[in-house]
Amino acid sequence: MRSVRRILLASVLVVMLAISAFAQEPVHWDAVGKIRAEGLERSQVMEIARQMTDVYGPRLSGSPLLREAEEWAKSQMEEWGLVNTALEPWGDFGIGWTNDYTSVHMLEPRYSPIIAYPKAWSSGTNGKISGNPVIVQILSQSDFAKYRGKLRNAIVLNGPLRPVVIGFEPDASRRTEEQLKQAAMYSPPGSGRGGRGGRGGRGGRGGQQVQPPSFDEIDEFYRSEGVGVLLDAGRGDDGTVFVSQARVAGDRNGYRNINAQRALPMVSMSAENYNRIYRNVENGVNVAMEIEVRNTFYTDDIREFNVIGEIRGTDLADEVVMVGAHFDSWHTGTGATDNAAGSAVAMEAMRILKATGLQPRRTIRIALWSGEEQGLLGSRAYVATHFGTRDNPTSEYDNLVGYYQHDSGTGLIRGISIQSVPEAFAIFSEWIKPFKDLGMSVVNGWHSVSRGGTDTAAFAQAGLNGFGFMQDRIQYGAKTWHSNMDVYDNLIADDLMKNSVITASFLYHTAMRDAKIPKRPMR
Repeated sequence: MRSVRRILLASVLVVMLAISAFAQEPVHWDAVGKIRAEGLERSQVMEIARQMTDVYGPRLSGSPLLREAEEWAKSQMEEWGLVNTALEPWGDFGIGWTNDYTSVHMLEPRYSPIIAYPKAWSSGTNGKISGNPVIVQILSQSDFAKYRGKLRNAIVLNGPLRPVVIGFEPDASRRTEEQLKQAAMYSPPGSGRGGRGGRGGRGGRGGQQVQPPSFDEIDEFYRSEGVGVLLDAGRGDDGTVFVSQARVAGDRNGYRNINAQRALPMVSMSAENYNRIYRNVENGVNVAMEIEVRNTFYTDDIREFNVIGEIRGTDLADEVVMVGAHFDSWHTGTGATDNAAGSAVAMEAMRILKATGLQPRRTIRIALWSGEEQGLLGSRAYVATHFGTRDNPTSEYDNLVGYYQHDSGTGLIRGISIQSVPEAFAIFSEWIKPFKDLGMSVVNGWHSVSRGGTDTAAFAQAGLNGFGFMQDRIQYGAKTWHSNMDVYDNLIADDLMKNSVITASFLYHTAMRDAKIPKRPMR
Protein backbone atom coordinates (compact mmCIF):
# COMPACT_ATOMS: atom_id res chain seq x y z
CA MET A 1 0.00 0.00 0.00
CA ARG A 2 2.86 2.37 0.84
CA SER A 3 4.45 1.76 -2.58
CA VAL A 4 1.15 2.62 -4.28
CA ARG A 5 0.95 5.85 -2.26
CA ARG A 6 4.53 6.73 -3.21
CA ILE A 7 3.74 6.20 -6.90
CA LEU A 8 0.62 8.37 -6.65
CA LEU A 9 2.54 11.05 -4.74
CA ALA A 10 5.31 11.02 -7.33
CA SER A 11 2.75 11.35 -10.13
CA VAL A 12 1.07 14.30 -8.40
CA LEU A 13 4.47 15.91 -7.82
CA VAL A 14 5.34 15.60 -11.52
CA VAL A 15 2.08 17.29 -12.47
CA MET A 16 2.64 20.06 -9.91
CA LEU A 17 6.16 20.66 -11.19
CA ALA A 18 4.85 20.79 -14.72
CA ILE A 19 2.17 23.29 -13.74
CA SER A 20 4.70 25.45 -11.88
CA ALA A 21 6.82 25.61 -15.04
CA PHE A 22 3.79 26.40 -17.18
CA ALA A 23 4.13 30.18 -17.19
CA GLN A 24 7.88 30.06 -17.72
CA GLU A 25 7.74 28.57 -21.22
CA PRO A 26 8.06 31.38 -23.79
CA VAL A 27 6.16 31.62 -27.04
CA HIS A 28 7.95 33.49 -29.84
CA TRP A 29 4.93 35.36 -31.13
CA ASP A 30 6.81 37.35 -33.78
CA ALA A 31 8.20 34.12 -35.24
CA VAL A 32 4.75 32.53 -35.14
CA GLY A 33 3.38 35.49 -37.09
CA LYS A 34 5.99 35.03 -39.81
CA ILE A 35 5.39 31.29 -39.95
CA ARG A 36 1.62 31.74 -40.23
CA ALA A 37 1.95 34.35 -42.96
CA GLU A 38 4.29 32.20 -45.06
CA GLY A 39 2.42 28.94 -44.50
CA LEU A 40 -1.14 30.20 -44.90
CA GLU A 41 -0.68 32.89 -47.55
CA ARG A 42 2.09 31.41 -49.71
CA SER A 43 1.73 27.69 -49.08
CA GLN A 44 3.36 25.17 -51.40
CA VAL A 45 2.24 22.06 -49.53
CA MET A 46 -0.28 20.94 -52.15
CA GLU A 47 2.22 21.37 -54.98
CA ILE A 48 4.68 19.26 -52.98
CA ALA A 49 1.98 16.63 -52.46
CA ARG A 50 1.00 16.73 -56.13
CA GLN A 51 4.56 16.01 -57.19
CA MET A 52 4.80 13.10 -54.73
CA THR A 53 1.55 11.52 -55.88
CA ASP A 54 0.61 12.48 -59.45
CA VAL A 55 4.20 12.50 -60.71
CA TYR A 56 6.24 10.26 -58.38
CA GLY A 57 3.60 7.92 -56.98
CA PRO A 58 3.40 5.17 -56.04
CA ARG A 59 6.63 4.78 -54.03
CA LEU A 60 7.00 1.14 -53.07
CA SER A 61 10.12 0.42 -51.03
CA GLY A 62 12.87 -1.15 -53.11
CA SER A 63 11.37 0.04 -56.39
CA PRO A 64 12.98 2.40 -58.91
CA LEU A 65 9.86 4.55 -58.52
CA LEU A 66 10.77 5.30 -54.92
CA ARG A 67 14.35 6.08 -55.89
CA GLU A 68 13.14 8.65 -58.44
CA ALA A 69 10.91 10.23 -55.80
CA GLU A 70 13.79 10.37 -53.31
CA GLU A 71 16.02 12.10 -55.85
CA TRP A 72 13.27 14.65 -56.49
CA ALA A 73 12.77 15.32 -52.76
CA LYS A 74 16.49 15.83 -52.21
CA SER A 75 16.67 18.21 -55.18
CA GLN A 76 13.66 20.16 -53.90
CA MET A 77 15.23 20.59 -50.48
CA GLU A 78 18.42 21.89 -52.06
CA GLU A 79 16.41 24.48 -54.05
CA TRP A 80 15.00 25.80 -50.77
CA GLY A 81 18.48 26.13 -49.30
CA LEU A 82 18.61 23.15 -46.97
CA VAL A 83 22.11 21.85 -46.35
CA ASN A 84 23.66 18.43 -45.80
CA THR A 85 21.00 16.92 -48.03
CA ALA A 86 21.57 13.28 -48.79
CA LEU A 87 20.10 9.99 -49.84
CA GLU A 88 21.55 8.19 -46.85
CA PRO A 89 21.76 4.42 -47.34
CA TRP A 90 20.62 2.36 -44.39
CA GLY A 91 21.19 -1.17 -45.69
CA ASP A 92 20.02 -3.80 -48.13
CA PHE A 93 16.28 -3.84 -48.59
CA GLY A 94 15.89 -6.85 -50.85
CA ILE A 95 14.10 -7.50 -54.10
CA GLY A 96 12.61 -4.49 -55.85
CA TRP A 97 9.27 -4.85 -57.63
CA THR A 98 6.94 -2.92 -59.92
CA ASN A 99 3.61 -3.73 -61.51
CA ASP A 100 3.88 -2.87 -65.20
CA TYR A 101 0.51 -4.01 -66.55
CA THR A 102 -2.72 -5.48 -65.20
CA SER A 103 -5.74 -6.49 -67.26
CA VAL A 104 -8.63 -8.43 -65.69
CA HIS A 105 -11.96 -8.97 -67.44
CA MET A 106 -15.03 -11.13 -67.12
CA LEU A 107 -16.14 -12.23 -70.59
CA GLU A 108 -19.13 -14.49 -69.75
CA PRO A 109 -21.96 -14.60 -68.84
CA ARG A 110 -21.71 -10.86 -69.55
CA TYR A 111 -18.70 -8.70 -70.25
CA SER A 112 -17.43 -6.63 -67.33
CA PRO A 113 -14.12 -4.91 -66.59
CA ILE A 114 -12.82 -5.90 -63.17
CA ILE A 115 -11.24 -3.70 -60.49
CA ALA A 116 -8.15 -5.68 -59.53
CA TYR A 117 -4.55 -5.20 -58.40
CA PRO A 118 -1.65 -7.67 -58.02
CA LYS A 119 -0.13 -8.11 -54.58
CA ALA A 120 3.33 -6.63 -54.23
CA TRP A 121 6.20 -9.05 -54.89
CA SER A 122 3.90 -11.54 -56.63
CA SER A 123 4.88 -12.88 -60.04
CA GLY A 124 3.15 -11.96 -63.26
CA THR A 125 1.07 -14.41 -65.24
CA ASN A 126 2.59 -16.51 -68.00
CA GLY A 127 1.17 -14.28 -70.69
CA LYS A 128 -2.60 -13.91 -71.10
CA ILE A 129 -4.67 -16.51 -69.25
CA SER A 130 -8.17 -17.27 -70.53
CA GLY A 131 -10.49 -19.76 -68.90
CA ASN A 132 -13.19 -20.60 -66.42
CA PRO A 133 -12.43 -19.67 -62.80
CA VAL A 134 -12.67 -22.46 -60.24
CA ILE A 135 -13.48 -22.32 -56.54
CA VAL A 136 -10.84 -24.09 -54.48
CA GLN A 137 -11.43 -24.80 -50.81
CA ILE A 138 -8.69 -26.72 -49.00
CA LEU A 139 -9.85 -27.10 -45.43
CA SER A 140 -8.33 -30.49 -44.62
CA GLN A 141 -5.52 -32.73 -45.82
CA SER A 142 -8.00 -34.88 -47.75
CA ASP A 143 -9.04 -31.87 -49.85
CA PHE A 144 -5.75 -31.84 -51.76
CA ALA A 145 -6.79 -35.00 -53.63
CA LYS A 146 -9.93 -33.29 -54.99
CA TYR A 147 -7.87 -30.81 -57.00
CA ARG A 148 -4.71 -32.74 -57.81
CA GLY A 149 -4.04 -32.69 -61.57
CA LYS A 150 -6.87 -30.21 -62.25
CA LEU A 151 -5.30 -26.77 -61.67
CA ARG A 152 -2.71 -26.41 -64.43
CA ASN A 153 -2.81 -22.74 -65.55
CA ALA A 154 -6.12 -22.38 -63.64
CA ILE A 155 -7.78 -19.17 -62.51
CA VAL A 156 -8.37 -19.99 -58.84
CA LEU A 157 -10.90 -18.22 -56.65
CA ASN A 158 -8.75 -18.50 -53.54
CA GLY A 159 -11.06 -17.38 -50.80
CA PRO A 160 -14.72 -17.22 -49.79
CA LEU A 161 -17.30 -14.60 -50.57
CA ARG A 162 -16.68 -11.45 -48.60
CA PRO A 163 -19.92 -9.83 -47.51
CA VAL A 164 -20.10 -6.13 -48.34
CA VAL A 165 -21.12 -4.00 -45.38
CA ILE A 166 -23.50 -1.16 -46.13
CA GLY A 167 -22.12 1.92 -44.36
CA PHE A 168 -24.51 4.11 -42.41
CA GLU A 169 -21.75 6.16 -40.79
CA PRO A 170 -19.65 8.76 -42.63
CA ASP A 171 -16.15 7.75 -43.69
CA ALA A 172 -14.77 11.11 -42.59
CA SER A 173 -15.39 12.95 -39.33
CA ARG A 174 -13.82 15.62 -37.15
CA ARG A 175 -13.00 15.01 -33.51
CA THR A 176 -15.87 16.31 -31.41
CA GLU A 177 -15.42 18.67 -28.48
CA GLU A 178 -16.20 15.78 -26.16
CA GLN A 179 -13.52 13.62 -27.77
CA LEU A 180 -11.02 16.46 -27.45
CA LYS A 181 -11.90 16.87 -23.77
CA GLN A 182 -11.31 13.17 -23.23
CA ALA A 183 -7.97 13.35 -25.04
CA ALA A 184 -6.94 16.33 -22.89
CA MET A 185 -7.43 14.42 -19.63
CA TYR A 186 -4.04 13.91 -17.99
CA SER A 187 -3.82 10.24 -17.08
CA PRO A 188 -0.61 8.96 -15.45
CA PRO A 189 0.49 5.45 -16.37
CA GLY A 190 -1.18 2.68 -14.41
CA SER A 191 -4.17 4.86 -13.50
CA GLY A 192 -6.57 2.37 -15.01
CA ARG A 193 -6.38 -1.35 -14.92
CA GLY A 194 -8.03 -2.04 -18.23
CA GLY A 195 -9.88 -5.22 -18.85
CA ARG A 196 -8.10 -8.45 -19.41
CA GLY A 197 -10.83 -9.76 -21.60
CA GLY A 198 -12.31 -13.17 -21.33
CA ARG A 199 -10.27 -16.30 -21.08
CA GLY A 200 -11.65 -17.62 -24.30
CA GLY A 201 -12.77 -21.11 -25.00
CA ARG A 202 -10.42 -24.00 -24.79
CA GLY A 203 -11.92 -25.74 -27.76
CA GLY A 204 -14.20 -28.72 -27.62
CA ARG A 205 -12.75 -31.49 -25.57
CA GLY A 206 -15.38 -33.91 -26.70
CA GLY A 207 -13.77 -34.52 -30.09
CA GLN A 208 -10.35 -34.14 -31.61
CA GLN A 209 -9.91 -30.95 -33.60
CA VAL A 210 -8.98 -31.29 -37.27
CA GLN A 211 -5.89 -29.23 -38.04
CA PRO A 212 -6.34 -27.45 -41.38
CA PRO A 213 -3.42 -27.39 -43.83
CA SER A 214 -0.95 -24.56 -43.30
CA PHE A 215 -0.46 -21.69 -45.70
CA ASP A 216 2.91 -23.15 -46.69
CA GLU A 217 1.36 -26.52 -47.56
CA ILE A 218 -1.33 -24.92 -49.71
CA ASP A 219 1.13 -22.59 -51.40
CA GLU A 220 3.47 -25.46 -52.26
CA PHE A 221 0.53 -27.46 -53.59
CA TYR A 222 -0.57 -24.61 -55.87
CA ARG A 223 2.99 -24.23 -57.09
CA SER A 224 3.38 -27.95 -57.84
CA GLU A 225 0.08 -27.94 -59.70
CA GLY A 226 1.11 -25.00 -61.87
CA VAL A 227 -1.76 -22.67 -60.93
CA GLY A 228 -2.10 -19.74 -63.34
CA VAL A 229 -3.29 -17.03 -60.95
CA LEU A 230 -4.82 -16.78 -57.46
CA LEU A 231 -7.71 -14.35 -57.00
CA ASP A 232 -9.23 -13.13 -53.75
CA ALA A 233 -11.59 -10.43 -52.54
CA GLY A 234 -9.57 -7.54 -51.16
CA ARG A 235 -10.73 -5.71 -48.07
CA GLY A 236 -12.80 -2.64 -48.87
CA ASP A 237 -16.21 -1.72 -50.23
CA ASP A 238 -17.62 0.54 -52.96
CA GLY A 239 -14.83 -0.41 -55.37
CA THR A 240 -12.09 0.36 -52.87
CA VAL A 241 -9.45 -2.39 -52.68
CA PHE A 242 -6.88 -2.61 -49.89
CA VAL A 243 -3.78 -4.45 -51.13
CA SER A 244 -0.34 -5.03 -49.64
CA GLN A 245 2.10 -7.87 -50.29
CA ALA A 246 2.12 -11.49 -51.37
CA ARG A 247 3.25 -14.31 -49.15
CA VAL A 248 5.61 -17.09 -50.08
CA ALA A 249 5.87 -20.56 -48.58
CA GLY A 250 8.64 -20.62 -46.00
CA ASP A 251 9.22 -16.87 -46.10
CA ARG A 252 6.55 -14.31 -45.24
CA ASN A 253 8.83 -11.49 -46.30
CA GLY A 254 10.28 -12.80 -49.52
CA TYR A 255 11.30 -9.33 -50.65
CA ARG A 256 13.88 -9.22 -47.84
CA ASN A 257 15.71 -12.29 -49.10
CA ILE A 258 17.39 -11.90 -52.47
CA ASN A 259 17.23 -15.68 -52.99
CA ALA A 260 13.62 -16.06 -51.85
CA GLN A 261 11.26 -18.03 -54.02
CA ARG A 262 8.93 -15.55 -55.62
CA ALA A 263 5.23 -15.73 -54.97
CA LEU A 264 2.68 -17.07 -57.40
CA PRO A 265 0.63 -14.55 -59.35
CA MET A 266 -1.75 -13.15 -56.73
CA VAL A 267 -4.46 -10.60 -57.51
CA SER A 268 -6.93 -8.90 -55.17
CA MET A 269 -10.24 -7.82 -56.69
CA SER A 270 -12.94 -5.49 -55.49
CA ALA A 271 -15.30 -7.45 -53.26
CA GLU A 272 -18.27 -6.61 -55.45
CA ASN A 273 -16.59 -7.95 -58.59
CA TYR A 274 -15.23 -11.04 -56.84
CA ASN A 275 -18.55 -11.90 -55.21
CA ARG A 276 -20.43 -11.74 -58.52
CA ILE A 277 -18.00 -14.14 -60.15
CA TYR A 278 -17.96 -16.44 -57.12
CA ARG A 279 -21.76 -16.63 -56.88
CA ASN A 280 -22.08 -17.47 -60.57
CA VAL A 281 -19.46 -20.23 -60.38
CA GLU A 282 -21.02 -21.58 -57.19
CA ASN A 283 -24.43 -21.76 -58.86
CA GLY A 284 -23.23 -23.47 -62.01
CA VAL A 285 -23.31 -20.44 -64.32
CA ASN A 286 -20.57 -20.52 -66.95
CA VAL A 287 -18.03 -17.78 -66.21
CA ALA A 288 -15.13 -16.97 -68.53
CA MET A 289 -12.29 -14.63 -67.61
CA GLU A 290 -9.22 -13.16 -69.24
CA ILE A 291 -6.27 -12.08 -67.10
CA GLU A 292 -2.80 -10.77 -67.79
CA VAL A 293 -0.37 -9.37 -65.23
CA ARG A 294 3.17 -8.20 -65.91
CA ASN A 295 5.49 -7.46 -63.00
CA THR A 296 9.21 -6.75 -62.87
CA PHE A 297 11.65 -7.77 -60.15
CA TYR A 298 14.85 -5.77 -59.49
CA THR A 299 17.91 -7.38 -57.95
CA ASP A 300 20.89 -5.35 -59.23
CA ASP A 301 20.83 -2.73 -56.47
CA ILE A 302 19.10 -3.82 -53.28
CA ARG A 303 20.08 -0.85 -51.10
CA GLU A 304 17.52 1.54 -49.73
CA PHE A 305 17.80 5.12 -48.50
CA ASN A 306 16.37 7.78 -46.20
CA VAL A 307 16.19 11.36 -47.52
CA ILE A 308 17.90 13.82 -45.16
CA GLY A 309 18.18 17.62 -45.11
CA GLU A 310 19.01 20.29 -42.53
CA ILE A 311 18.66 23.87 -41.45
CA ARG A 312 21.85 24.40 -39.44
CA GLY A 313 21.60 26.01 -36.05
CA THR A 314 23.77 28.71 -34.49
CA ASP A 315 25.16 28.46 -30.94
CA LEU A 316 23.57 25.05 -30.29
CA ALA A 317 24.10 23.61 -33.78
CA ASP A 318 25.34 20.26 -32.49
CA GLU A 319 21.97 19.63 -30.89
CA VAL A 320 19.25 18.40 -33.24
CA VAL A 321 15.48 18.66 -33.58
CA MET A 322 13.98 16.27 -36.11
CA VAL A 323 10.79 16.02 -38.13
CA GLY A 324 9.95 12.96 -40.16
CA ALA A 325 7.44 10.96 -42.12
CA HIS A 326 7.64 7.79 -44.12
CA PHE A 327 8.09 8.41 -47.82
CA ASP A 328 7.36 4.89 -49.09
CA SER A 329 3.87 3.74 -49.97
CA TRP A 330 1.98 0.78 -51.31
CA HIS A 331 1.42 0.40 -55.02
CA THR A 332 -2.30 0.47 -55.81
CA GLY A 333 -2.89 4.19 -55.24
CA THR A 334 -0.28 6.94 -55.30
CA GLY A 335 0.48 7.01 -51.57
CA ALA A 336 -1.35 10.26 -50.84
CA THR A 337 -2.68 10.02 -47.28
CA ASP A 338 -0.16 7.29 -46.49
CA ASN A 339 2.10 9.07 -46.55
CA ALA A 340 2.59 11.91 -49.02
CA ALA A 341 0.45 13.96 -46.63
CA GLY A 342 2.93 13.61 -43.78
CA SER A 343 5.98 13.90 -46.03
CA ALA A 344 4.62 17.02 -47.71
CA VAL A 345 3.85 18.64 -44.35
CA ALA A 346 7.37 17.87 -43.09
CA MET A 347 8.93 19.30 -46.25
CA GLU A 348 6.66 22.35 -46.24
CA ALA A 349 7.51 23.04 -42.58
CA MET A 350 11.19 23.13 -43.52
CA ARG A 351 10.47 25.35 -46.53
CA ILE A 352 8.50 27.77 -44.34
CA LEU A 353 11.35 28.08 -41.85
CA LYS A 354 13.83 28.81 -44.65
CA ALA A 355 11.51 31.27 -46.38
CA THR A 356 10.88 33.27 -43.21
CA GLY A 357 14.60 33.73 -42.59
CA LEU A 358 14.20 32.57 -39.00
CA GLN A 359 17.49 31.25 -37.64
CA PRO A 360 17.14 28.43 -35.11
CA ARG A 361 19.71 27.91 -32.38
CA ARG A 362 19.63 24.13 -32.81
CA THR A 363 19.89 22.27 -36.10
CA ILE A 364 16.53 21.23 -37.53
CA ARG A 365 16.71 18.03 -39.56
CA ILE A 366 14.12 16.36 -41.79
CA ALA A 367 14.11 12.64 -42.50
CA LEU A 368 11.86 10.96 -45.05
CA TRP A 369 11.93 7.26 -44.24
CA SER A 370 11.78 4.25 -46.54
CA GLY A 371 10.89 0.69 -45.62
CA GLU A 372 8.30 1.85 -43.07
CA GLU A 373 5.56 -0.34 -44.50
CA GLN A 374 7.78 -3.40 -44.13
CA GLY A 375 8.57 -2.83 -40.45
CA LEU A 376 10.00 0.67 -39.82
CA LEU A 377 13.20 -0.47 -41.50
CA GLY A 378 14.59 2.93 -42.47
CA SER A 379 13.93 4.71 -39.18
CA ARG A 380 15.12 1.80 -37.05
CA ALA A 381 18.38 1.63 -39.00
CA TYR A 382 18.83 5.40 -38.74
CA VAL A 383 18.28 5.43 -34.97
CA ALA A 384 20.64 2.49 -34.49
CA THR A 385 23.38 4.12 -36.59
CA HIS A 386 23.12 7.70 -35.33
CA PHE A 387 21.86 7.35 -31.76
CA GLY A 388 22.05 3.77 -30.57
CA THR A 389 20.07 3.07 -27.41
CA ARG A 390 20.02 4.41 -23.87
CA ASP A 391 22.06 1.41 -22.73
CA ASN A 392 24.42 1.58 -25.69
CA PRO A 393 24.41 5.20 -26.93
CA THR A 394 26.46 6.74 -29.71
CA SER A 395 28.14 10.12 -29.37
CA GLU A 396 25.03 11.72 -30.96
CA TYR A 397 22.55 10.21 -28.51
CA ASP A 398 22.27 13.11 -26.08
CA ASN A 399 22.18 15.66 -28.91
CA LEU A 400 18.69 14.67 -30.09
CA VAL A 401 16.21 16.96 -28.36
CA GLY A 402 13.07 15.57 -29.96
CA TYR A 403 11.56 13.95 -33.03
CA TYR A 404 8.15 15.01 -34.43
CA GLN A 405 6.25 12.49 -36.55
CA HIS A 406 3.56 12.73 -39.23
CA ASP A 407 1.76 9.54 -40.24
CA SER A 408 -1.99 9.95 -39.69
CA GLY A 409 -3.27 11.01 -43.07
CA THR A 410 -4.69 14.28 -44.29
CA GLY A 411 -6.63 15.25 -41.17
CA LEU A 412 -6.21 18.48 -39.23
CA ILE A 413 -3.88 18.52 -36.23
CA ARG A 414 -6.05 18.83 -33.11
CA GLY A 415 -3.38 18.24 -30.50
CA ILE A 416 -0.10 16.59 -29.61
CA SER A 417 0.77 13.66 -27.36
CA ILE A 418 3.59 14.01 -24.85
CA GLN A 419 4.54 10.33 -25.30
CA SER A 420 5.33 9.72 -21.64
CA VAL A 421 7.54 12.81 -21.23
CA PRO A 422 5.84 14.57 -18.28
CA GLU A 423 7.82 17.81 -18.65
CA ALA A 424 6.49 18.21 -22.19
CA PHE A 425 2.95 18.74 -20.89
CA ALA A 426 3.60 22.28 -19.66
CA ILE A 427 5.84 23.12 -22.61
CA PHE A 428 3.38 22.00 -25.29
CA SER A 429 0.46 23.61 -23.46
CA GLU A 430 2.07 26.98 -24.16
CA TRP A 431 3.13 26.19 -27.72
CA ILE A 432 -0.40 25.26 -28.84
CA LYS A 433 -1.83 28.64 -27.76
CA PRO A 434 -1.16 30.42 -31.09
CA PHE A 435 -3.07 27.71 -32.98
CA LYS A 436 -6.34 27.30 -31.14
CA ASP A 437 -8.02 29.30 -33.90
CA LEU A 438 -6.70 26.69 -36.36
CA GLY A 439 -8.27 23.85 -34.38
CA MET A 440 -5.34 22.67 -32.23
CA SER A 441 -6.37 22.72 -28.59
CA VAL A 442 -5.21 19.54 -26.84
CA VAL A 443 -2.08 18.27 -25.14
CA ASN A 444 -2.65 14.59 -24.55
CA GLY A 445 -1.15 13.11 -21.40
CA TRP A 446 0.58 9.80 -21.01
CA HIS A 447 0.50 8.10 -24.35
CA SER A 448 3.33 5.74 -25.20
CA VAL A 449 4.27 4.54 -28.66
CA SER A 450 7.12 2.32 -27.59
CA ARG A 451 5.23 -0.30 -29.52
CA GLY A 452 3.48 0.69 -32.67
CA GLY A 453 3.30 0.77 -36.40
CA THR A 454 4.83 4.15 -37.06
CA ASP A 455 8.39 5.50 -37.07
CA THR A 456 8.06 7.20 -33.68
CA ALA A 457 8.47 3.75 -32.16
CA ALA A 458 12.03 3.53 -33.47
CA PHE A 459 12.92 6.55 -31.32
CA ALA A 460 10.80 5.67 -28.30
CA GLN A 461 12.23 2.17 -28.02
CA ALA A 462 15.73 3.69 -27.88
CA GLY A 463 14.70 5.99 -25.02
CA LEU A 464 14.53 9.06 -27.26
CA ASN A 465 11.79 11.67 -27.45
CA GLY A 466 9.36 10.91 -30.24
CA PHE A 467 6.22 13.06 -30.35
CA GLY A 468 3.13 12.40 -32.46
CA PHE A 469 0.52 14.91 -33.55
CA MET A 470 -3.14 14.01 -33.01
CA GLN A 471 -5.12 14.41 -36.23
CA ASP A 472 -8.67 13.99 -37.40
CA ARG A 473 -8.96 10.58 -39.03
CA ILE A 474 -10.36 11.54 -42.41
CA GLN A 475 -11.41 8.42 -44.36
CA TYR A 476 -8.12 6.84 -43.33
CA GLY A 477 -8.98 3.30 -42.27
CA ALA A 478 -12.30 3.35 -44.10
CA LYS A 479 -11.11 4.35 -47.56
CA THR A 480 -7.54 5.45 -48.21
CA TRP A 481 -5.07 3.49 -46.04
CA HIS A 482 -3.17 1.04 -48.32
CA SER A 483 -5.89 1.21 -50.97
CA ASN A 484 -6.43 2.14 -54.60
CA MET A 485 -8.22 5.27 -53.33
CA ASP A 486 -5.09 6.65 -51.66
CA VAL A 487 -4.74 9.43 -54.23
CA TYR A 488 -4.22 13.20 -54.36
CA ASP A 489 -7.95 13.92 -54.63
CA ASN A 490 -8.48 12.66 -51.07
CA LEU A 491 -6.11 15.22 -49.53
CA ILE A 492 -7.54 18.30 -47.77
CA ALA A 493 -5.54 21.38 -48.69
CA ASP A 494 -6.68 23.55 -45.77
CA ASP A 495 -5.75 20.88 -43.23
CA LEU A 496 -2.28 20.30 -44.69
CA MET A 497 -1.56 24.04 -44.80
CA LYS A 498 -2.44 24.42 -41.13
CA ASN A 499 -0.53 21.28 -40.19
CA SER A 500 2.59 22.63 -41.88
CA VAL A 501 2.37 25.90 -39.95
CA ILE A 502 1.89 24.13 -36.62
CA THR A 503 4.78 21.78 -37.34
CA ALA A 504 7.13 24.59 -38.33
CA SER A 505 6.31 26.43 -35.10
CA PHE A 506 6.93 23.38 -32.92
CA LEU A 507 10.26 22.74 -34.64
CA TYR A 508 11.31 26.36 -34.20
CA HIS A 509 10.30 26.55 -30.54
CA THR A 510 12.06 23.28 -29.74
CA ALA A 511 15.18 24.59 -31.47
CA MET A 512 15.10 27.88 -29.54
CA ARG A 513 14.66 26.64 -25.95
CA ASP A 514 17.51 27.35 -23.54
CA ALA A 515 17.22 23.82 -22.15
CA LYS A 516 16.54 20.55 -23.90
CA ILE A 517 13.24 18.79 -23.41
CA PRO A 518 14.10 16.01 -20.91
CA LYS A 519 14.17 12.50 -22.38
CA ARG A 520 11.29 10.11 -21.85
CA PRO A 521 11.64 7.85 -18.81
CA MET A 522 12.25 4.19 -19.56
CA ARG A 523 9.98 1.59 -18.00
